[in-house]
Amino acid sequence: METAEIQFEIAKNQIGIDFDALEKEEEIEESSILPNTLIKPVNHDWIANEVLFVVVRTNRKDVCPNFASLKLCGKTMTEWVLMAGGQCQSMVIEQCEDVMSKIRSIGTDKQIIAVFYSDAPLLDRAGFYRIMDYFSSRSINFLQLARGFIVKTNFLRNNPNFMSGSVGGYEDESLLVAEDGKTLNYIQKHLNKKILNYHIANGVVVFGENTVFIDADCEIDSGVVIYPNNVIEGQSIISSGCVLKSGNVINNSILSQNCIVEGAYIENSKLGQGTVVGANEKIVNQEV
Repeated sequence: METAEIQFEIAKNQIGIDFDALEKEEEIEESSILPNTLIKPVNHDWIANEVLFVVVRTNRKDVCPNFASLKLCGKTMTEWVLMAGGQCQSMVIEQCEDVMSKIRSIGTDKQIIAVFYSDAPLLDRAGFYRIMDYFSSRSINFLQLARGFIVKTNFLRNNPNFMSGSVGGYEDESLLVAEDGKTLNYIQKHLNKKILNYHIANGVVVFGENTVFIDADCEIDSGVVIYPNNVIEGQSIISSGCVLKSGNVINNSILSQNCIVEGAYIENSKLGQGTVVGANEKIVNQEV
């Protein structure tokens, strides 16, 4: 095996999982009991044109010292929340004592500003759409959320003394706050389960789902078989026909077709087609 610099064919900020497609499939399945003639699709195209999506980056050191930079399934909590508003113009601001004044100072031509805090990383596009549907259907100027708020830009500019409060409050299950270790652990498990469900729906065979952990930006082809006690991290690519037996850690690596790996540690490396890696092997910065 020769040590080499591996040229990965991976985009710097790739998002390997199209969660939106998964959410649409779930919505279709839930509504399948109704006749198609009774199902009226909701158009959310207006959101991209009218909404500025703002994430307030929190740093809850009472939960853990590195809260702001902590990664859950390969992404920081700020990145998870940003994905929910991926179709909108978006920005990140740091938390401060007067968030409302900071929001008021933003120059934007968007009609609505949607503000969410990064310590609620379960917010996804489906949750964001539910919140925006509620806001738009009631023709209100301001909506207080558990971790954030929605406000019409002109209302905010024309009412300089307005402060956020419990006006028109709305609760959504996606705004669960990572306020302690127990909640953070639950959020991590929920995100990992969502990732696993995505891959299973795409034809990946996963045995022992409770002991398989996959980062959000990994790409795994249909037909790959993953046994218990596997960790796939970073921007790894697992090609069709691969079998991951128990006990592997695979980080930022490419497995070409039909590889069989068991009990190995593979980092920043590429395995050629049909490569077999046995137990306790460590492959780092290599092309095999």
